[in-house]
Amino acid sequence: MVNMAFRYEKETSSYDRALSFFDAVYGFALTLLVTTIHVTGISTWQSLGAFLDSNGNQLLSFAISFVLIAVFWRKNHELLAQFTALDGVTIWANICVMSFVVFLPFTTRANGDPQLQHLPLPTAIYAFNVAAAIIASIVMYQIALKRGLVDNVLRGRARWAQLIDSLTTPLVFLLSIPVAYLAVSMTGTAVGAKLFWLVLFVIRPITGRWAEREKGA
Repeated sequence: MVNMAFRYEKETSSYDRALSFFDAVYGFALTLLVTTIHVTGISTWQSLGAFLDSNGNQLLSFAISFVLIAVFWRKNHELLAQFTALDGVTIWANICVMSFVVFLPFTTRANGDPQLQHLPLPTAIYAFNVAAAIIASIVMYQIALKRGLVDNVLRGRARWAQLIDSLTTPLVFLLSIPVAYLAVSMTGTAVGAKLFWLVLFVIRPITGRWAEREKGA
């Protein structure tokens, strides 16, 4: 049986070791992303145009996933900075988050494979992977709140606004799954689902400002 009763107080060596482990996993996931770029054939290297034509999708998927994992790590760092301690439950909750993060290189490779662009499933699985990682992180933080491990807890409307703002991104990625199937049926490619992700550049600033306004109210 795993002992969930232990508690690692902040600014202790055990707490720091847990954070170092989390950071190492995110760094490893970032490093693995380079394996998603697979260049073959002499013709690919004959010109920049040929290179982008053959590997443009892979490079785009690599860039998106690199930014996402970096943001996941930064967000995890910000959340854990609010913790007063870690216990067995929250450590396993963080490991659950990382299980989705380390899966991203695999789904990134399928999402960027030029031979699979006419299929909706690679994009759908990638979108689910991203959404699951974010939702798992939100659940981890809510567990920590319930267990009294977080400083400066928001109350009332501010807490709900923060939660809704956090859920915006996974909701957009989940909605892009049916968009991927619709796009493939209409255009023969899942690029429409990837363009749908750009909605976040409009929605997130709105929900973010609302959350900040409620926090300062």
